[in-house]
Amino acid sequence: MNRTPDHRRDTDGGLAGGMPAVAVAPTGARWERAAMILLLLYAVAVASWFALGDRQLAGGLLIRLLLPVPVAAMALLLAWRASAQLPLDLGTRRFWRIMILAIALAPAEQLARSVPVTVGGAWADLLLVGTALASPLAMFSALMQLPTAPRSAVDRLKLFLDMATVAVGGLLLAWFTITTTEGMTDNATRLWFVLLQMQGVLDLLLVLVASIVWRRTVLQHRANTLSIVGAALLANFLGHTASVVQMLDGTLRPDVMHMVTPLSVSLLAAAAWVSTVGVMQHDTRKPRERRATSSSLLPYVATLPGFALLLKVALEQDAQPMIGLVFGAVLLTVLAFARQIVSSREAVMALAEAAARENEARFQALVQHSSDVIMIVDPDGTIRFASPSMTTVFGHDPAKLLGTNLTQLLHPDDLDVGVCFLEELAGSPRRTGDPTQGTLKREWRLRNANGDWMTVDNVGTNLLREPVVGGLVLNTRDVTEQSVIKLQYMHQAFHDPLTDLANRSLFLYQVGHALARHARLGQPVTVLFLDLDNFKTVNDSLGHAEGDRLLVEAARRLAVCARASDLIARLGGDEFAVLLEDAESEDDVLVFANRIGEALSRPFILAGKEVFVNASIGIARSTRGEGSDELVRNADVAMYVAKTRGKGQHVLFEPQMHQAALERLVVEADLRRAIEHDEFFLQYQPIVQLATGDVIGAEALVRWKSRDRGTVPPGVFIPIAEETGLIVPIGRWVLRRACREAQRWTCERDFPCRITVNLSGRQLQDAQIVDDVRAALEESQLDPELLVLEITESMLMHNTELSMQRLVALKELGVSLAIDDFGTGYSSLSYLQRYPIDILKIDKAFVEVIDQGGEGPVLAQAIVALGETLRMRTVAEGIETEAQRGALLRLGCELGQGYLFAPPLDAEDYWPLLVARGVRSSVDSMRRRALSADAA
Repeated sequence: MNRTPDHRRDTDGGLAGGMPAVAVAPTGARWERAAMILLLLYAVAVASWFALGDRQLAGGLLIRLLLPVPVAAMALLLAWRASAQLPLDLGTRRFWRIMILAIALAPAEQLARSVPVTVGGAWADLLLVGTALASPLAMFSALMQLPTAPRSAVDRLKLFLDMATVAVGGLLLAWFTITTTEGMTDNATRLWFVLLQMQGVLDLLLVLVASIVWRRTVLQHRANTLSIVGAALLANFLGHTASVVQMLDGTLRPDVMHMVTPLSVSLLAAAAWVSTVGVMQHDTRKPRERRATSSSLLPYVATLPGFALLLKVALEQDAQPMIGLVFGAVLLTVLAFARQIVSSREAVMALAEAAARENEARFQALVQHSSDVIMIVDPDGTIRFASPSMTTVFGHDPAKLLGTNLTQLLHPDDLDVGVCFLEELAGSPRRTGDPTQGTLKREWRLRNANGDWMTVDNVGTNLLREPVVGGLVLNTRDVTEQSVIKLQYMHQAFHDPLTDLANRSLFLYQVGHALARHARLGQPVTVLFLDLDNFKTVNDSLGHAEGDRLLVEAARRLAVCARASDLIARLGGDEFAVLLEDAESEDDVLVFANRIGEALSRPFILAGKEVFVNASIGIARSTRGEGSDELVRNADVAMYVAKTRGKGQHVLFEPQMHQAALERLVVEADLRRAIEHDEFFLQYQPIVQLATGDVIGAEALVRWKSRDRGTVPPGVFIPIAEETGLIVPIGRWVLRRACREAQRWTCERDFPCRITVNLSGRQLQDAQIVDDVRAALEESQLDPELLVLEITESMLMHNTELSMQRLVALKELGVSLAIDDFGTGYSSLSYLQRYPIDILKIDKAFVEVIDQGGEGPVLAQAIVALGETLRMRTVAEGIETEAQRGALLRLGCELGQGYLFAPPLDAEDYWPLLVARGVRSSVDSMRRRALSADAA
């Protein structure tokens, strides 16, 4: 198919640009190098032995044939290995495949020479001719497979013309020698004499082809391989020439080719080894080492034998006109050759000058039309040249700038930068072979013709030592737009997109710098960590858009409270931080914290409503050795403590807080492992009828027995589980286990047994809570009427719509709903009427004072009355004395639980109590009978 210039390969078989087609190759080992040395030494030894001992050999044909065999075998092995190397290009592999045949034919020549002596006949002559000519022809075919062999029609025509010139010169000399030699009456001897002449000419042609391919080779290791191959071919040529001289002199011993063949074959083996081990090398030859193909003198030298023969014949005939004509022809030919060489060099010089002029014109056009400004200035800044693009980019006339100083155009703040840049550039001269030496890059602002400042990027090159330039070259590009975009990206990277305050990265960076500055002076740095209380309620009730407005307004109020030297940041969500660098005392910090608290406590107007949001503030002051992360972490820990103390407060960090925070992290990690390793168990506190003491059911209470900590109190791990969300999987496990136990008790007693399970706020907000309850009931086969789900009163005040939807869905499953710790929250009666509640549980705080007279029983009495009014059952918690039990009975409370009846029990201990004291009639039927009696 047709190939465009972009698809052509270079002259060395690699891809355009000098890169080889394959970049992976094996590396020769030491033993291979040692084997090659031994092979060459062996070849020299064989050749020497033939040279010194051949006269004493009588009938030594077998010895002459066997001694070179190791050399030929090793050469064949290495050539086969080179032909199988995939990292080599395809042409080189083909070269070695054909060279395998040529190497195998080389020793056969000696055998063929002996055949006429022993066999005789036409077939022997044909064998002799075939073996003598086959090896050179195979080598020629191999050389033409190389990637640097001539490929185009013009190159091949030049090659064949050169080969024809050499062949004619060699054949002319051979013809003269053959026709003038007498005394060779033996046909076999005369045939061998002719073949030696032909082989010499073919060897000379191979040397010519190898030299042309060698000149075209770019990579050094391939040139080395061809040099060794050329040496082997030259050795063959010298051997055949020496054999011809021997036959002319009548001296046939020692046979030169017996000495030359092992040496030439060993050189081919060395070439194959070099080709294999050098495939990873990509060093290129210097241009002066690669002359043009047309510069070869071998074709010119090949014409000399013809003139020499003419001169010899003329001198022998002693004919003066003939001698003069020969001398004249020789002189004219030499002059013609000289004129051709001079013309060729002149053409090369003309081409070089034309290329230089073309490059100069191209460079001038590029400078004239470049969008970059090119200036040549002296080391002191004097402008000596400015490209025409100075007008289009900056609006200045280049001619008017000549002789002025570059510093006059620089921004005052960048003046020192420009002067230092020129001094540094002038002191860093460019060195040959190092393109980075003497080149600097700098950015500054430059004034345009309108007086505006433009940000420019400058690349300076020191060409003071260049005769044509003799100055500092500045390549200036307008990067004003890119600079603005970069500043915008920098601002976005370090500022919060909603409030435009600093973000966490910038805040930590500035805290680190403040700590480094004030550490030298021994002054503390203060960080305030703020979290908006109840912000999630605003988001859930009014929407995220109003929540964002709240954050923006909170940021504005913080900015009003802060000073110019303070740094305010939004760390994420509803978390803010303030950096104070010059607060001398804790009192100053507390005053600032109070000011922030008062600013944020004022109502926010969102969606036409007043919304009150306080802030919990943690304060941390640096001591010796803290880092920015540690200081901010300490403030975060103090803020967390402020939240646990009731929110809307500010707390100063104390070292023990950090220990408590670490302990909390450890508990959280252990809690996660406890879920994986099933370390939880349930205890059951009986719920009894106050009048009879009969057990109607139990409340399931989760307990944790850690492998490392032992039994962990619920007050320690339940708040952490609530905050981290781990209460959801824990609650799911409690539901399944409690329902399974209640169903087992129901089946074994053959009477329904109720079970009460607490639901946390996180569980009620979880979208899977209804599915979890349904799955627990279906898995255990427990009647839904026997399951009571407890929720706290405060949960009704958060996410009212969502809570209503979830409670209604749970109620539709058939379970009962109870409000735990009723009376301690802030729920209104309207909410209580709306929610599908079945049971009110009187908090322990009201039960403790119920028997103390005065106003003690008033709240408990009101809750019992409210339950009767709303047709809800009441359960009193924390009953510990008979007096409390009697007071509750007098108020009309039906059910209760507490240590008076039984503490929380394991399942094995609760079962005997249930068997002994469990009710045997329905609680609902008893309540209906009691209500009927009261009505009567």
